[in-house]
Amino acid sequence: MTKLGWMKSLAAGAALTVAGTMVQADSFPERPIDMIVGFKAGGGTDTYARALASAAEAHTGGQPVVVVNKPGGGGLVGGRFVADQPPTGYTLYLASAGSIVLKNLIKPQVVSTDDFKMVGTIGELTAGIFVPAGSPIQSLDELLEAGKSSDTALRWGHTGRGNVWHMAGLGVLNPNDVKAKDVPFKGGSGVRAALASSEVDFGVMGAHLGLGFEDEVRLLAVLSNDTHPAAPDAPTAKSLGIDFIPVSSQMIVMAPARTPDEVVAQLSEAIVAITQDSAYLDTLNTAGLPTASVNGADTAANIDTSKVEWGKLLEGLE
Repeated sequence: MTKLGWMKSLAAGAALTVAGTMVQADSFPERPIDMIVGFKAGGGTDTYARALASAAEAHTGGQPVVVVNKPGGGGLVGGRFVADQPPTGYTLYLASAGSIVLKNLIKPQVVSTDDFKMVGTIGELTAGIFVPAGSPIQSLDELLEAGKSSDTALRWGHTGRGNVWHMAGLGVLNPNDVKAKDVPFKGGSGVRAALASSEVDFGVMGAHLGLGFEDEVRLLAVLSNDTHPAAPDAPTAKSLGIDFIPVSSQMIVMAPARTPDEVVAQLSEAIVAITQDSAYLDTLNTAGLPTASVNGADTAANIDTSKVEWGKLLEGLE
């Protein structure tokens, strides 16, 4: 083949590739979409994924969303798997984004939000600040005042240094100049058990984890701007006028970074519609989990803001 012929052939191939992508976007989706969850079945992220899948077909042209669990590395194994998939839009990652962002702020990981395009936010796990049920402390204001005035540093529990709920705790302690001794535990259930036994004076964990344990732990406030479905009568830090930096774990649907913008836009539109579907909302309200309905562009902007704000909290860690 002559050089000119080779160049014509190459140009024709490139044109076919672009055309193929355009056709794919126009007809997307034509088959089931896999939603990869980086944790075992039954957890919070998995619950969101299955709620989304149950309401998806009415908004994806009848194509199902299939939840696939790939646990390991705190969700990073599933994320790396999706990042390496062909960028067709048929393999998506549901991330507990607070965790993936914080881990990468502390130390570069095998996968980060830079490996994806944001499709949309479908929910948000927010923190609650709890005390033992028998604690004399009755409000968040009282707790912060006790932390400032006590001769002995209060002890507080969280789910691990540098993890989401540790940062959520610092997000209210640091702006209010409260010094307390942090005690890490394995998971929210570990924090709850420590509270129930009065091993710590207060603790920060997912606000939904107090549901059904009201005889053992007492929720002082939700560390958020919005009320929580698991505790609709509990005040929020915002409603109390408390200075705080919101730290949450947004449930975000992501696509591999090279996925065509047209496909991501279609996926984003579908995700927003699903998260406003009554079937989706009812499932998560029953589970006591907060919902969200945010498109891909706004989700990306929120991630960028979180990186800046949370980076400030990490600066004080040893």
